Amino acid sequence: MRSVLALALVVFVAVASGCGGDTEAKNEYVDAVNKAQSDFVAVVDDSESRISGHAGNEETATQLDSIRAAAAKVVVGLRAVKPPGSVRTLHDNLIQEAQGLVTAFQKAASAYRSGEPSKILTAKVDLTKDVTRVNAQLNATIQALNTKLHD
Repeated sequence: MRSVLALALVVFVAVASGCGGDTEAKNEYVDAVNKAQSDFVAVVDDSESRISGHAGNEETATQLDSIRAAAAKVVVGLRAVKPPGSVRTLHDNLIQEAQGLVTAFQKAASAYRSGEPSKILTAKVDLTKDVTRVNAQLNATIQALNTKLHD
């Protein structure tokens, strides 16, 4: 589980500060995205420190729920951000991708709560795949945001 949490830590990468165009609006946008990222990382760090190799299914499910809630809070925060017009579509993609992380952690927590070994094993594999996939999507979107904000 620790490897999945480590992957989740790199899901949101800080967007570089904007240049060109309306610098103030771009910087406010960057600050809002960075705040969402740092809030999420803090919860993942806390959860990682609480999950030991000997954690029971319910304890692991509780920590996964905590991470899911943090990811959901990021989604809510991102929805509240008013992106510059030039990156509105990319921002919408960022929100959808972050929602994918919420769903991945929700599915894993449910599997752990079931107590069924086959569901838990599948959840471990799926969560790693889902976080890796979402991480790649988010990093590509962040890269595109950086490029667009520097135009």
